[in-house]
Amino acid sequence: MVGLDWNSQDNQLFVMQHGRDQLSDNWPQFYTEKQSAQLPAECLYALKKGDNAGWPYLYYDQLQHKKMQGPEYGGDGKKEATGNYIDPAAAYPGHMAPDGLLFYTGTMFPAKYRNGAFIAFHGSWNRAPEPQAGYYVVFQPFKDGKPSGQWEVFADNFSGSAEKTASGRADHRPCGLAQGPDGSLYVSDDQKGTIYRIVYTAKK
Repeated sequence: MVGLDWNSQDNQLFVMQHGRDQLSDNWPQFYTEKQSAQLPAECLYALKKGDNAGWPYLYYDQLQHKKMQGPEYGGDGKKEATGNYIDPAAAYPGHMAPDGLLFYTGTMFPAKYRNGAFIAFHGSWNRAPEPQAGYYVVFQPFKDGKPSGQWEVFADNFSGSAEKTASGRADHRPCGLAQGPDGSLYVSDDQKGTIYRIVYTAKK
């Protein structure tokens, strides 16, 4: 777990999990290169005392929407995990490296962002032969303390160009998130040490 934050609506801890790497490299008999580029999901979990999300015994397959047994523990890409493991609250494409999570409680941005989650995706390095992906901040809507609706890209182009994104040669990589006293959003970049401040001004 790297990104974590409390959802103040229901005093619930949420965390962002980095999924595993190199399924095809290590188990080519079970996974194609394309499957390895897509799997497993990067997951958002709501954690309570005593919860078990299954690491390292399982991973979450966002294409099948199933908890899968890890290949080190008898899995073959088709065998579902058995055990009292919680489901993710939401799942995102593999290998995009969610490093920051922040629940927005400010009033600067439009109302739809209130109590929703911003996630900083640091960007992938191992989605070959597929293009690399990530290097952006996304917004996950929430309703009544739970993810509600499709996530969307909120701030993009940190990498510098589509070509740099695809090749993984990003100029900047989002890492941390913070909310300013005025409700602006700060995004840190650990590639070149840049701090971005994002503000919203309503059209008149």
